[in-house]
Amino acid sequence: MTSMVWNDELKYWTVGTGDGRTCTARYVVCGTGNVSIPKKPEFPGIEDFQGQVLQTSSWPHETPDLSDKRVGIIGTGATGIQLIPELAKRAKHLTVFQRTAQFASPLGNEEVDLETRRWLSENHKEVRAGARDHFLGAPYDPPRNISALSDSPEDRKKVYDETYGAGGFRFVVSTYGDILYNKESNDTIADYLRDRIRARVTDPKVAEMLCPTDHPYGTKRAPFETNYFETYNRDNVDLVDVRSTPIERVTEHSLKTTEGEYEIDVLVMATGFDVFTRPLLEMGIVGRDGLTLDEKWSGVPETYLGIQTAGFPNLFTVTGPQSAVALYNNALAIEDHVEWISRAIGHLHTTGATTIEPTADAETRWGALAEGILNRTLIPQSENSWYMGSNVVGKTRGTYIFAAGAPLYRSICAQVADRGYAGFAIDGVETAVPPMVRLDPGVATTLSAMQRPGVKPLEECTVEETRELVEQLVGLQIPGPDMQVQDIAEPAVRLYTPNTQAQDGRPVIVFLHGGGWVAGSVDVVDNPCRQIAQAADAIVVSVDYRLAPEHPYPAAHDDAFEAVRWVHENIGSYGGDPANIVVMGESAGANLAASTALRARDAGLKLAGQVLVYPPTDPEASTQSRVEFADGPFLSVTAVDTMWGAYLNGAEVTDVVAPLRADLHDLPPALIFSMELDPTRDEAEDYVHALREAGAPVEHHRLTGMIHGVFNMDATVSAATEMYASTAQFVADTVTAKAVSVG
Repeated sequence: MTSMVWNDELKYWTVGTGDGRTCTARYVVCGTGNVSIPKKPEFPGIEDFQGQVLQTSSWPHETPDLSDKRVGIIGTGATGIQLIPELAKRAKHLTVFQRTAQFASPLGNEEVDLETRRWLSENHKEVRAGARDHFLGAPYDPPRNISALSDSPEDRKKVYDETYGAGGFRFVVSTYGDILYNKESNDTIADYLRDRIRARVTDPKVAEMLCPTDHPYGTKRAPFETNYFETYNRDNVDLVDVRSTPIERVTEHSLKTTEGEYEIDVLVMATGFDVFTRPLLEMGIVGRDGLTLDEKWSGVPETYLGIQTAGFPNLFTVTGPQSAVALYNNALAIEDHVEWISRAIGHLHTTGATTIEPTADAETRWGALAEGILNRTLIPQSENSWYMGSNVVGKTRGTYIFAAGAPLYRSICAQVADRGYAGFAIDGVETAVPPMVRLDPGVATTLSAMQRPGVKPLEECTVEETRELVEQLVGLQIPGPDMQVQDIAEPAVRLYTPNTQAQDGRPVIVFLHGGGWVAGSVDVVDNPCRQIAQAADAIVVSVDYRLAPEHPYPAAHDDAFEAVRWVHENIGSYGGDPANIVVMGESAGANLAASTALRARDAGLKLAGQVLVYPPTDPEASTQSRVEFADGPFLSVTAVDTMWGAYLNGAEVTDVVAPLRADLHDLPPALIFSMELDPTRDEAEDYVHALREAGAPVEHHRLTGMIHGVFNMDATVSAATEMYASTAQFVADTVTAKAVSVG
């Protein structure tokens, strides 16, 4: 195929081939593959070489007899590492010209017995279906839900020993969830691999040459090996580091570096591919208004889902750039795209439409999401990773992959299709991108980590499963600072007091955790409470209120109010200022906080302020956000309604549980956070407007790309830390305002 030109008047493609023939097609599906175009040789003089040149991408069916040959191989990537041990067995002498040392781990291939093969054949559909629920599209155990730094060195080594010995991708995906995101955690696995290399290579100098130091583990494609490192213990194998002594040229019978000349009879090129874009750019594609794909992709590729590109209608790319393919089992990724594309074309036929292509907005948002996700990983710290196009001279370094795994990518693609191909223009009629494409990259990364095999959506969880899921949010938090912590039995509260000296009584924040009135605890919010206490230099009183369904309404509301009453009467003896009490809550806790502010007003208990983080303000709210985000992300309307039902247990909806219906006069200043992609967003913002109409000063922040729950995810979502800081500033401002008023 040499050309492909779009006819915008007739709405079809004209495709030309190398023998001069042409054909037309309404749709073109490119199954060109990502690793089908080898990199061009970049070594001067290679055309002068008189020996045999073998390219790993086009290996002869019969391997030549190398028993009397001096073989040189350039390249120690995934293919080179598999080939080098075999060449060493066959060649008279092998010289390995290493440009990049690699973190290779054992492949662990073994023969599959007949019984296992029979079982796999009979159950292949189930096996494949389950594989799609895993990050890489392969049924390996998920990583531990803790940082590598949280384990002791002994326990961490045990984890690495087990996964290293088990072979394959287990060492990549079954260790710790922060290996690819936290450099300190990554250093632990990199150090382990370097120690393994040193233990397997007898010559210490050669061993050090084989130890990578220029990139974190996993930021280049993780290669797997069988006796690769032991190969360098053979007498007929030499290793040349061409990073420190670069290749100058190839001569008729040798390869010259800056420090030596190596005579060879056979040169093996294991130098990789021009990945992702080159196979498509080779086809001479011309879209609408004469725009070529080369021009469109003159920098980094611009796509939507890695499936289509704006300006090129009805052109589909199977596992195209910015799809999940690089970190997803290729066979499954291809099947997914073929099925998705088939359904999209079927949709056009069913509706009588002619063309489909992404909107400019969808393409921009997808590129930003993919780039943001990639930049949260350590991959950009690798200077020459093909994940970023850096392995090809002159190619723009950028985002070529979707790095958040198969399950999240599949969820996004499904939502796009389910919403009528949201983000696409069908016959020129544009549709808005769906919620999951609008996610903040940190949120997307977090949701990816939460999409583990066997983890149910909230709306499908039992109460116990919901509680377990909420407790796991601790794994998404930065450990809080050390401070004085005191548990009090009656009322059930936990006090946090910063270690800094305070001349006067500190302001007090009464904090009410989230969890839909059925889950959550003071333990889940221990780290956020510490962070807020430190940032605000305040005493935080975290309330361990009773949970439904064991304790339905009004138990939680009563506990919240009684905690505020206790603080008002007793906090002075703990160093707090009873004249500067702020009530604060997150999610269900924000509902309790809003209600408590109302009850405190009616009881004559003066509050300095209220901080409400995405508060649900009416169980019977009928809002646009409940429609638009009915299925989340993360929190669905069904889950919201289920939690309300468990707490209310048939009780009448009054203004105690629906503060939006209450008389809101004479309430303290408020700081309210709403999340863009949250079914409770509009009722929170309706509460903002209602408070302002009643005369209360309100500071409101709608956080773009955020979902319900991010307050508890500060390790992965920076907006959580920003909320802590805004809360601290609000508390400082309310204290200052009161001081000025008193003065």
